[in-house]
Amino acid sequence: MSFTAITRGVSPSLNQCELGYLPRRQIDIRVAVRQHSVYENCLRELGATVISLPPEPDLADSMFVEDPAIVVPELAILTRMGAESRRNEGESLAP
Repeated sequence: MSFTAITRGVSPSLNQCELGYLPRRQIDIRVAVRQHSVYENCLRELGATVISLPPEPDLADSMFVEDPAIVVPELAILTRMGAESRRNEGESLAP
């Protein structure tokens, strides 16, 4: 099976990410970057063509590209995020 996965690098501002129900804890950005690299490699091993977008320094949650976009073969829909801090994420994915 062949598919395309869009990812985005870990934002250096990840520690300012939105939290709805978990207590805030310090995130080790270096560990997050390594884990994200493993994730991308797993996608490749599964047969994905990975399109890796650069990190967005001012958008803490922007690595979660599946949140602001719905993509099917025929079209892509960029959503408006509920959290104000995430509203520019969709625009950052637009071609």
